[in-house]
Amino acid sequence: MPTSLAAGPNAPAPTARQRTWLFAALRADDRLMPLGVPHRSLDLMRERGWLQFAPATDDDPLRARHVLTAAGRFALLSVGKADALLSVLTSSEPGRIERPVQQQILTSLLREGLVCRLSRRGEQGEDQEQFTYISNLGRRLVGLPEVDTTPASDYLVAAFAAQGITVAVESDSVGDTRVVYRLGDLEARFFREVWNPGHWTYSARHPSWMHDKPWTALITYSADGAVEKHLPNGLGVKEESVRLAAALTAWLTDRDDAAFAA
Repeated sequence: MPTSLAAGPNAPAPTARQRTWLFAALRADDRLMPLGVPHRSLDLMRERGWLQFAPATDDDPLRARHVLTAAGRFALLSVGKADALLSVLTSSEPGRIERPVQQQILTSLLREGLVCRLSRRGEQGEDQEQFTYISNLGRRLVGLPEVDTTPASDYLVAAFAAQGITVAVESDSVGDTRVVYRLGDLEARFFREVWNPGHWTYSARHPSWMHDKPWTALITYSADGAVEKHLPNGLGVKEESVRLAAALTAWLTDRDDAAFAA
């Protein structure tokens, strides 16, 4: 596993205060250092290559700001942390840190927000077994693409609300989740399949980045009426949710199964 992102063993390490400032810049969308950092500290961090001057802006052309550099990101990494975060490149489950990590390193990664713990249901409830995944902050630190952490159900609930339809997120007896719409004798359930090693989970609550299967719509109505459709995939969970809500709205108008895209 490459660990070249970690600072060298002889490189100066940031102090606790410097780490706080560097992490603040890492969390900022523009990677700018927070205001109020002493000039001497900025000069020292710039001399070490952790910062560079940011271009002046029209809002404040006279104020010198500093932006985090790649070297500044790497200064926040030890070899152990870099090894743990980069291990996701070869994990069997995307984003999951599967290799053993020393407890001290794992505790530090969690405290700094570089990893998160999720259950097999994509939740953070302490009453469920938790597994370790790299967070978006961790991805940002080692230069990996960030992902959409919005629960899939949030997009679908919002898409239905835009159509004037109220739905709810429910869990069944084994903990699988789905978005549900009920009206009279009609019940519509919407979920996506998520692969957990060894079995499939039927889920609406997993973070969007974990979903690579389409929405499934399972609709029952009257004594013997039923519709099951798998909506188009590969458009992104948000767009797929918008299309699903529109398709259900069209179907409710005339109960024409062709209203759902194949």
